[in-house]
Amino acid sequence: MDVFADSLGSLAGTLLRFSAIAFLVLNGAAVAAFALTGDRRRMVNRWTSRLVAANLLLLGTGVAVPTVAGAVRLVAEALSSRPSALVARPLEDPDR
Repeated sequence: MDVFADSLGSLAGTLLRFSAIAFLVLNGAAVAAFALTGDRRRMVNRWTSRLVAANLLLLGTGVAVPTVAGAVRLVAEALSSRPSALVARPLEDPDR
């Protein structure tokens, strides 16, 4: 289970890093295109919804996926550290 928990931690860090880099590249390209374009109003009308959707997707993968992976990692570590809690024990007879 420790290998599983470590791989989840690594996956979460990788996804966060990828999302942050993609966010910077995407928005940097948008700012550069806006600065270089002559017809800015048409560009804003055409690309704003797509840019917002891409930013929301990157925000979701950058925040939600590492959060869920961290929660699963905590559960995996908790389960691996207490295997005796999962074993069913027979009920004791109070008359004995």
